[in-house]
Amino acid sequence: MPLPVRFMSIALLILISAPVWTEGQQPQTTDAQLKARYDELVKRVKGGDKSVDFVQLISAASDLDLASAKSAKVPRRDEMVEAFKKKDYKTATEFAQTVLDYEFTNRGLHRATENAYRELRENSRADFHRDVADSILKALLSTGDGKTLQTAYCVQSINEEYAIMRHFGYEVESQAYLMSEGVG
Repeated sequence: MPLPVRFMSIALLILISAPVWTEGQQPQTTDAQLKARYDELVKRVKGGDKSVDFVQLISAASDLDLASAKSAKVPRRDEMVEAFKKKDYKTATEFAQTVLDYEFTNRGLHRATENAYRELRENSRADFHRDVADSILKALLSTGDGKTLQTAYCVQSINEEYAIMRHFGYEVESQAYLMSEGVG
């Protein structure tokens, strides 16, 4: 059973920052350019390209989210959640494909979709979502070591924080934010 730990009391540090993922990366200037960059990386992953850098994919998704003036309403999301709750895996996976068009870097959604495909005995599709989820976690873990503020993991969401914490076997009871000059 995971050890309950207060988020502030552990040496593992996670940094939510502006999308600074790779050195020398040039920021895109228009929403269309950001979307094109993100869409191209997603297309490559869906096409089986194992050379895609998932740190760049996560960064592209974050850049696109930050550039959007308003949060996009993800079509079929509520229906997908209901289908998962009802264990209607066929419907859930159909809706998940639509939702993943908007949330391709959502590791938890890939895991849920993997499980649904396993229930449907569609193992190759399940394996694809497992591999994407594993690649997302590996990318997050590659951004730091979590030992200091300067080497904190770079994440873009609380869900990503929790994915890292679960990976190390921690159960989060509470959280707090630290502010530090010169980090981020």
